[in-house]
Amino acid sequence: MIPVDMPLMLLGYMIYIFSEVFLWLFIAGLIALLIPRSRRYMVERRWRFGLLLMLLAAGSVPYIESTNSLWQDWRSHNPRLEHEEVLGDLVLPAGTRVHLQNLEPFNDLSGDPVPYGMQSLDHADFDRTAGHIMGMPVRRLKLAQGHGFATVETLSAHDLAGWKCEPGEIEFDFPFGAHFNFSEWKMSRCTLAPGTDLGGIVWPGPVTVSSNTTSWEARSEESPVKVLGIELRSLIMVLDRPYGDGHWWRGYANQPFTFGAIHYPADVQVSCDQGQMQFSLPLGVQALDQRSKTFIEGGQTVVQSMAGMVLGVRTNGSMGVYFPDELIVR
Repeated sequence: MIPVDMPLMLLGYMIYIFSEVFLWLFIAGLIALLIPRSRRYMVERRWRFGLLLMLLAAGSVPYIESTNSLWQDWRSHNPRLEHEEVLGDLVLPAGTRVHLQNLEPFNDLSGDPVPYGMQSLDHADFDRTAGHIMGMPVRRLKLAQGHGFATVETLSAHDLAGWKCEPGEIEFDFPFGAHFNFSEWKMSRCTLAPGTDLGGIVWPGPVTVSSNTTSWEARSEESPVKVLGIELRSLIMVLDRPYGDGHWWRGYANQPFTFGAIHYPADVQVSCDQGQMQFSLPLGVQALDQRSKTFIEGGQTVVQSMAGMVLGVRTNGSMGVYFPDELIVR
């Protein structure tokens, strides 16, 4: 660990703060010279104010030098390319604004060399000429080299990994060291168009799909989705393949509703698993069994068939199901 000299660091910080104050006072003095009344007052005491302005100007130097150094460092890390650069499969047109993590070579804690210069690229803005990645025109690229994923902002729709991805941000995963090798990139997240049919449900708003090891997850956060007459928000569905069957889904009811013989309040968690509907009641709310006019207390989950038949009631989060005497279990 590199030792830190706290008193010296504190002194440098105080010099920086006072230097910034001196600069603003110096600017205020120059502005005062533009005001006739103030100018006359200062001219009458020219030696006093002249010396004060000189001292303020000298005291401002550390702040000006520090700010200029930071600006030069930013420009070095964020250059605009004067000519085309090629990094593996990535072509960066002239005029692209890039961000470089490291400017000089050095080794990490394990002694391995760390990428520097253009090899340490982690951000590219194609604000003058569109870039092209895997045949897609793109506006922006973000690379997380050490974590193995990239985000690309596309300008048009494309078919990727079996999905019809809309223009916008698309995420990719790649093996370590393959950040400029597009043949090893795998699409892991994109947005589908409103009105997409997934798992027998038409999603009225944009749908975000993301991959895991064995399946895909579809999610809608912007627009409510109506399923079996229930208006749901934050709907999530798990599919075995792009546009495949929905094995499981879950959402939250926006409004009170009735399913079968049970009347539920809003904010109930509604899920479907293996062809069974599950309605999980939050603590402090009740559902009404309209057959017996009895209440089902919060903290419990009502299990029903797709047709609305009540199959049982269990405690939220438990695997076992409690079946009241009046419920018919098949």
